[in-house]
Amino acid sequence: NIESTAMFSWTVDTTPPSISAPAGITAEATVPSGAVVSYTVTATDLVDGTITPTCIPASGSTFSIGTTTVTCTATDTVGNTASASFDITVEDTTAPVITAPSGITAEATDLSGAVVTYLVTATDAVGVTSGPTCSTPSGSTFPLGTTTVICIASDAAGNTGSASFT
Repeated sequence: NIESTAMFSWTVDTTPPSISAPAGITAEATVPSGAVVSYTVTATDLVDGTITPTCIPASGSTFSIGTTTVTCTATDTVGNTASASFDITVEDTTAPVITAPSGITAEATDLSGAVVTYLVTATDAVGVTSGPTCSTPSGSTFPLGTTTVICIASDAAGNTGSASFT
């Protein structure tokens, strides 16, 4: 009868992965619904190495104007889980762009001047909510001489754009 003594040793993995996430991201709105924002989050584990974290909302999603918290989770093969979160803030700081004539010359039709019509447009990534409104509207009678027309437009964030022409 031979007796044998064996010793066994094993390591128990109780350490969760380590997640690296941005401190926070600020993006400019590019469409009325907000902006598409991409980000990078990584995770590593002492035993498993690189782990792909799951983030909600995912990188490349459209984020609404305002602040959205992204939560990321990484789980290693034995079920240790770590999470990290960060904020993505989408702002609209860009004023509407106004397209106006470069200048108009009209021949007077009587002593009061001439009726002048023109086209002014305003565009904005998020949408124009007011205007364009011009100091002398299209179709008005312009007096003899030079008149400067100033046009303005605003968006929902309160950004105002302006353009002028003579």
